[in-house]
Amino acid sequence: MIPGMHSRMLLAGATLLGGLALAGIPAHAADNKPGAGMHICISLDKVNASREGQIRLWKQAAQELGVPKVTIEVADEDAQRQSSQVETCLAQRVNGVIEIPWDDQAVLQDIRRARAAHIPLVGMDQAPADVGTIDYFSGSNPYADGLKLGEELVKLVGDKPTKVADIQGALDQYNGIERDKGFKAGIAGHPNIRIVADIPTDWHPEPALAGMENALEANPDLGAVFVASDGMLPPVWSALQKVGRYTKVGAPKHVIVLSIDGDPQGCAGVKSDYMDAGVAQPFAEMTYDTMKMVIEMAKTGKEPTGKDRVARIPGLMYTPANFSKASAGVWGCSE
Repeated sequence: MIPGMHSRMLLAGATLLGGLALAGIPAHAADNKPGAGMHICISLDKVNASREGQIRLWKQAAQELGVPKVTIEVADEDAQRQSSQVETCLAQRVNGVIEIPWDDQAVLQDIRRARAAHIPLVGMDQAPADVGTIDYFSGSNPYADGLKLGEELVKLVGDKPTKVADIQGALDQYNGIERDKGFKAGIAGHPNIRIVADIPTDWHPEPALAGMENALEANPDLGAVFVASDGMLPPVWSALQKVGRYTKVGAPKHVIVLSIDGDPQGCAGVKSDYMDAGVAQPFAEMTYDTMKMVIEMAKTGKEPTGKDRVARIPGLMYTPANFSKASAGVWGCSE
């Protein structure tokens, strides 16, 4: 596929569906809802499984809240492009903007422009460098999510000596930094668990594959891998398959796999017993929360203050043992 084509195809479809999402709802019913007559712009940093899941859930939220028009812009990991797209939305006098920024510094300019235009701008998932500048932010608790999986690894291995590969996210972004810190805090004080490879990926699969292959070559007895995002699971599976260690939980050559997101790949991994535990991001809560909040601010002209300005929602742990019950709360299991 031509680079950027996936984003453009998704953008075209998302914008169309945003305009038509409420076509099946009687006009009088939509008019009685909080978002009646509003136009909301959603600015995304990139397209991946998580963002596609978020788009689906935002559209559900828009329909429930009666928003007749949702425009979705995708920046393709280009901060300048994202700022230009947000500026266009502001020039169109949308009622509000929801942004997942690619660059936590560049988004500060978007926030200033939105304030100058008196249009609420709400952040989600990836926080700006100074969260105190934004009207409202809703996200997960990346430190707590990493901590849960670190503590789960301790339970799984007990006193057994275990070598670990740490597939990190972007170490210049809050989510990447905090997930990694949380995981390491979870295994702290357990000298039998040793990280033998820190593998930064910037959320891209290629370095994840190379790093995992190198870790397995240097450590044939590798016992576990922490994956900062489900988007890196395919290269992890590939590397394990090459050395005959892509096996189910409990098998002699099994490598413990722990991952964060709860996307369809993570869901499938846990359901099929190839992944030991995942933490699913609370995307349903986050998307509804941001849509509802931007509507309220557009209508009242007031923004939350103090602690109410930032919402951090913990993720949901799911494993093969609790999958039958927990999967209902994992967004990727309903894709």
